[in-house]
Amino acid sequence: MESNSIHNQVTREIERLSGVKLEWPKLPPMLEERFEQNIAQQRATHLWYQGFIAIVLFDIFALIDYFIGDGASWRAIILRVAVITPLALLVNATMRWNPGKIYRETSVAVVIILVGLSELYIGAGRSSAASAYAQAGLIIAILFANLVMRLPFSYAFSTSVVLFAGDLVFFHFDHFLTPSERTLGLTLTGFSTLMSMVANFSFGRHLRLVYLMLLRNEMQSEELAFVNAELHRISSRDNLTGLANRHSFELYCGTLWQQTMTEGTLLSAIVIDIDRFKAVNDLRGHLYGDKVLTRVASLLQQSLRGKDDFAARFGGEEFVVLLPQTSQRSALIVAERIRKLVEVAGSPAVEAAEPGTVMPTTVSCGVATCLPGEGYCIEDLLEAADKALYEAKRSGRNRVCAGEVSATGSSHRPEEMSGNRIGAQSESNLRATARKVLWG
Repeated sequence: MESNSIHNQVTREIERLSGVKLEWPKLPPMLEERFEQNIAQQRATHLWYQGFIAIVLFDIFALIDYFIGDGASWRAIILRVAVITPLALLVNATMRWNPGKIYRETSVAVVIILVGLSELYIGAGRSSAASAYAQAGLIIAILFANLVMRLPFSYAFSTSVVLFAGDLVFFHFDHFLTPSERTLGLTLTGFSTLMSMVANFSFGRHLRLVYLMLLRNEMQSEELAFVNAELHRISSRDNLTGLANRHSFELYCGTLWQQTMTEGTLLSAIVIDIDRFKAVNDLRGHLYGDKVLTRVASLLQQSLRGKDDFAARFGGEEFVVLLPQTSQRSALIVAERIRKLVEVAGSPAVEAAEPGTVMPTTVSCGVATCLPGEGYCIEDLLEAADKALYEAKRSGRNRVCAGEVSATGSSHRPEEMSGNRIGAQSESNLRATARKVLWG
């Protein structure tokens, strides 16, 4: 819900800033804060690099002016090199610490204002040429603030106003320029300020527009990734039972086979089939049959040992379980646990059932184990487990049988494992689990 709200807000702001009108380059508080957080580090780095270059050029100009200037140049060199440069270096160094926005922008604006006003002070009372140079220095300071350092619009506007006000004071006390020269100087300063402010405004607007477009693309990519993940999850799961479906099983078993072959460990498979499931459907209906499938799938998942065991619905009323790093004996224990849980708790409740109409739910299991890479393939393992399953069916159902895998797909006489082969303690644990399933 919150994500949709942000997405809608971003879309509205993109439409607003993309319009023909000169919209104010500031976003709603939440987006503006997010914008600031995302550009803070890059902004501080930009100010540090640009500021360092500006300080170097400023000092080079101060030295040139000192050596070719008139007798008042000592005042300029002291002010520029001994006062402004150390302060500028100190402010520039703090940019490496990624300071907050207010300090970051205000400190840079203050240094630029001092540079501009110092140029007026140095040029005052010297000559008409010095007054003209002071005007040029002031205009450079304004352009530097608005176009090079690209102060946010409110900071750029405040800096420009202070510098322009200083220019007015300078012209008021300067006696070397004629009225027409003063008017021309103010006009140049005013036009430079106005044009650079328009460029600064457009830059701030464009910067936020680009950020919003990138943010929208990022959000759309995240949404698309989520949808793709959800589609993959849906496509890999059986809708009724929640287990992996046949397609997902086929993909996984190939990967698991390669993994166990690389590790040189055993791999066991259990094929499980619900006994007399067609008769259950005919007797109680398909809706009840679906409940049986869901219940068996739930018990099947509870019977697994951990995250490495993999269960899937193989088709119809048949399920399959893959057990990596598992011997045949351990696989038989898991299969017997499945069989016993289903026998105890596999039949969903039936309302108003008539005597003789409730058919208990049981399963038959076929188990096979092999060491991948010894001339076997995954089909041999599954075929051996499937043949063991049908042997369990022929032997009376509701039992577990195991077969041996051969490269030709044939299996030897399976070993039958009846319910009484589990110890008393295991039987007790199974019944406790079954009661928990039945009564919560």
